[in-house]
Amino acid sequence: MRILITNDDSHRSPLLQLAISYFSRFGDVSIVVPLHEQSWTGKCVTRFDPIHAQEVELFGRQAFTVSGRPADCVNVGVYNLLDHKPDLVVSGINAGFNMGVGFVLSSGTVGACLEANLAGIPAVALSQAFDVATRDEYVIDYMISEARMAVFDRQITAILDKATGVLFSDANKAEVLSTPLTWNINFPFELTDPHLVRYAPLGKARYGRCFEEVEGAPVRTFRHHASELVADPDPRVDSCLLRGGSGTVSAIDLWALSGEQPRDLVNRVTAALG
Repeated sequence: MRILITNDDSHRSPLLQLAISYFSRFGDVSIVVPLHEQSWTGKCVTRFDPIHAQEVELFGRQAFTVSGRPADCVNVGVYNLLDHKPDLVVSGINAGFNMGVGFVLSSGTVGACLEANLAGIPAVALSQAFDVATRDEYVIDYMISEARMAVFDRQITAILDKATGVLFSDANKAEVLSTPLTWNINFPFELTDPHLVRYAPLGKARYGRCFEEVEGAPVRTFRHHASELVADPDPRVDSCLLRGGSGTVSAIDLWALSGEQPRDLVNRVTAALG
């Protein structure tokens, strides 16, 4: 299996190495990631500015950094940088959750996957929930403590072992790799659910106000601020299960927008994960 790995947090993210290490067991991995932080850029594609790609070494592997968005990384990777079209795109591991329709539509992590789907490639989006202290530490210098990384590694591996065991099982693998869906996987900050991971529809969790006015500016000026979370109380959806300590898997079917009916594959994964 040929796998393209990207993210929206740039080559500096310590969580990128976990994704590379885990998915290397499934085949040949190529890495094309943004040169700079690209969170909340959705599926934005650069149009008017040139994109620069530079070959670098990341975690002992050859990789490309791209001066563009996550979707740019996928498009230029698939059509320009790689010798062969990948069988799968993996995006992440994102620093923070991507749950609920509002956040998923804004996510650069998910945006990269949707770009892959448009190219006919299935994709997996990976996102790790943070608490406030971990978020603050990460924002300051892209660092996560060694102890917390060990916890994340252990939890992520357990959840992915179960999720990939279903997605890449003998019954599902061929269809998963031939169906351009995005499998949106969220990891809780503390894994407490003995079931490890559950299938969950995207909830209606979304953000409210996310800009704060800058005082004293000569022209009214606003900067992105911590977003107000508008929660979805439905216990069945991804946001509630994630807050309850479970990993979640949600299928995002871009092609449903064209009127296609739900796929049998999603139903089988739902039944297998519970």
